[in-house]
This record gives sequence, structure tokens and C-alpha cells, in this order.
Amino acid sequence: MGTIEGEYSSALSLAEDQADMLHTIKQTRDDIISWKAHQLHSVHQAEAKHSVLAKLDSQSVLLVQDWAMKYKPRKYREAESDWFTKRGLPWHISIAIRLSEGSEHFESQTLVHVFQSCAQDSVTVASIMLDCLTTLKKEIPDLEMAYYKQDNSGCYHGGNSIISARLAGVP
Repeated sequence: MGTIEGEYSSALSLAEDQADMLHTIKQTRDDIISWKAHQLHSVHQAEAKHSVLAKLDSQSVLLVQDWAMKYKPRKYREAESDWFTKRGLPWHISIAIRLSEGSEHFESQTLVHVFQSCAQDSVTVASIMLDCLTTLKKEIPDLEMAYYKQDNSGCYHGGNSIISARLAGVP
């Protein structure tokens, strides 16, 4: 009776090992496919950015936009538990890049929007885009074109953001 139990236990252990190994192989395969997709996405994004930079002149800007990590004022030697329980101030960073007039050098300007509280949605992003374009248009009266580089967050690629940018007066 001991040998049958031993064989059963050994077969069960072998089946568990096989299931673990199949799971590891599947997870590894999925991770590799995900990494390859990320690499391909990065190459296409870099090509698109270089294409836009090649088109820039003194009458156009590339606006790189993203939400930054929430600003959380802190005390000296603050405990980690105090840091993670804080609510921070949301802030949005926009960097405008353009070719300097009469030169081959790029110049940039950073626009920062800090909020007491806000939803990080397309309505807020549309307001930020409008403010950025209005500010840039005052500083660069002959501004005719704005290109955007944003991450794939829903707040950026919705119809509201696209339409709002067009209605702001700078195509």
C-alpha cells in the first residue's frame, strides 16, 4: 500500500511541477510579447517626434504634455506612513519647443498648472491646452501651428481634447 501512495504522490507532484512550468512559460511568453510591443511603440513614437522636430520653425511649436506626480509638501524626516497618506496637489507640465527665429537652435518654455484639486480628465486638459495656446500666442504672435505629444491617457486622446485644441485658434 505504501508504494501505490508513493507513486500517486510522485505523479501528483510531477503534475504540479508540470503545471507550474507551463504557467511560467506562458507568463514569460506574454512578457516577451509585451516587451516587443513596447519597443515597437517606442520606435514609432521616436520617429514621429523626430518628424515633428524636423518640421518646426519659428511659427510652430511642439507641446509635450503630461500630468506630474502629485506635489506633496513634506516635513523634514517625515515618516513613510505620513508621506503615503497625504493628498497632494495635482499639477500638469507642458513644454513648448520651437525653432528660434533666424537660427538652427531649439528653444523651450515650460508652462506649469498647479491645482488645489481637479479631475485629471479631458475637460481639465482642454482648459490647460487653451491656456497654453493663449499664453504662447501672446508671446509668439505669429504662431500658426501646434503639435502635441502626450501619453496615451484617456484624458488626452478623447474627442474633447482634439476639438478644444482646434477651437483655441491655433490648428
